[in-house]
Amino acid sequence: MRVRIVNADAPKQGLANITVELYDRDWQSADDFLGKGVTDAKGEIIFEFDEKAYQDAEDGPAWRVEALPDLYVKVYDARGAMVYSTREVVERDKFPKLLIVPVPRALAEQHQLLPGGD
Repeated sequence: MRVRIVNADAPKQGLANITVELYDRDWQSADDFLGKGVTDAKGEIIFEFDEKAYQDAEDGPAWRVEALPDLYVKVYDARGAMVYSTREVVERDKFPKLLIVPVPRALAEQHQLLPGGD
């Protein structure tokens, strides 16, 4: 799973050196943690996990392809504070090859997530 963190006002501008956590949102139980890492110079990070990482009781005994993970990310600033989450806007049962996460520019500026701090 490839995730790209970008400036919402300039989507071609990836946000480098950003700590990101990936989760599967669950609607009846605790969310499933899928990984943590730091974005590269392009604002990208690759997470590797198998379906056992997000399958749980709410997927039912007849788990199938239709029960894909409901992916969202948490973005952290340099001090380790969580400053942005896509949990409330997660798309259900989507598993894109590339998950693009646009971070609002004002928030990126406030938490010094933009290249060069600008």
